[in-house]
Amino acid sequence: MRRLLLHFVGSLPAELTALDDAEVLSWLLKQSAPHPVTALPRDLDPDWVVAYLRSLSGRDAFEVGRAGEYAHYDDMRVYRVRSGHTLRPEDVTMGRADRIREVLAAFRALRERDPALADVRLQISQPSPLDLSAFAFGGAAVATNLPLGPAVRHAGALVTALRHVPTFTDAVVDEITGLSDVADELVWQIESPIALLSMVRTDSLPGVRDLLARRVAAQLAGLLARLPATVHPVLHLCYGDYQHAELMAPTSLAPAVRLLNALGRALHRRGRDLVPVHVPCAYGAHPAPTDPAFYRPLAGLADEWPLIAGVASAAEPESGVESLAQFEAAAGRPAHAVATACGLGRHTPDAAERAIEAMRSAASAG
Repeated sequence: MRRLLLHFVGSLPAELTALDDAEVLSWLLKQSAPHPVTALPRDLDPDWVVAYLRSLSGRDAFEVGRAGEYAHYDDMRVYRVRSGHTLRPEDVTMGRADRIREVLAAFRALRERDPALADVRLQISQPSPLDLSAFAFGGAAVATNLPLGPAVRHAGALVTALRHVPTFTDAVVDEITGLSDVADELVWQIESPIALLSMVRTDSLPGVRDLLARRVAAQLAGLLARLPATVHPVLHLCYGDYQHAELMAPTSLAPAVRLLNALGRALHRRGRDLVPVHVPCAYGAHPAPTDPAFYRPLAGLADEWPLIAGVASAAEPESGVESLAQFEAAAGRPAHAVATACGLGRHTPDAAERAIEAMRSAASAG
């Protein structure tokens, strides 16, 4: 019986996030046993970037253009750059370097006690610059199924968001390179729901979708190409999972394949290797489909991508085995690892344990 790697997307329920670093890392190890893991994550926000977005209201560079308390997708706050201010990387930094080093110290201590962790790295979640800027400036355009109406009404904010992506990119690169002395101990999970959702939204518009795939891929490739060669990235795609609800529901993996093929070509042009990629199949509170047609587009995906199958779900733990089989059959190769579709931050602790049990079950199949 084989044992695939388990991949933890990152976030955990708030009750677990509140534990100290050593307790969180030990809990993850206990839950994953006996399976090896791709890395051990220590996310600090169960709601992905909401804490970061809230923090912008206390920074001199920003003022609130539209109130919002992040209760749900259509309650997103919108920021403006304060009049007369030129946005700089230090204005938008996530500012986590010192905190990451604290977590790394706890991780090192755990690794010293457990020889099985000798080759395991600490995983840090890094939202993509496109997503950080889009949610800071264009959050009002975000709603379930990403309807065009809100997007059109808030087109100005979206244009502003796109204009500031380079500044956010500089901030992300600065933080990662600032930790270059410990790069070999870290995995940086680059996360971009916007990238995948844009592909889902334009799936029925061939001319638009192909152009957009190239544009979004260029942005992601540009970020990855700027990272030092010593950095270990992994890419996480997502359909949105705030309040455990997807922004859009996929009908197949065709949008993900379209994006990844465009990204693969863009990375090759920049002389960069393809990185492990987490492909979500389950979404929101829904388990991954078991219909072979959903996975069939994987047959057209470039072979070089190491695939993390996001097929496990607390909703139907037993279905992940069949979903993984369909995933691998369509891809024509074994998965690199098994995961849930998104982080576990919107789960209860009991549901998080069920989701990890589903990961273990799928990883043991075959």
